[in-house]
Amino acid sequence: MTAVTVIRTVAESDDDVYVLGLRAGDDPWSLLLMEADPDGDPDALHSDDEFDSYCLVVDPGQMTVYGGVVEAELMGDFLRLTLTQVAAETLEMREEELLQLSIPESQREVLGRGLTRVLTSGALAFRPALLRV
Repeated sequence: MTAVTVIRTVAESDDDVYVLGLRAGDDPWSLLLMEADPDGDPDALHSDDEFDSYCLVVDPGQMTVYGGVVEAELMGDFLRLTLTQVAAETLEMREEELLQLSIPESQREVLGRGLTRVLTSGALAFRPALLRV
């Protein structure tokens, strides 16, 4: 399990694929959230194939999972993520992860916008039941 709780940097990149990155200060831990292919097959919206979903990657280790977020909620100075059991085990995170945010307001806006963009991309079956930003 990761002991990381304080996120000090949030950034986004929209080159080939939209990526939202969260990094914990001096600790090498980071979480990348990548949008599902926006130009993909329209039938993929109704797919039950996890590869038609957004992707999460945790470093160090490049641990990767497709889909896996059940709930995501920005609550003041915290981001609460509820993950499926498989996603939590794969990413070496807790099923309910509470990340403290130590970021400026401009990065909070990026975080809210990025979470919405990534977690509502791809197959409907893998979108969070709760997304509050």
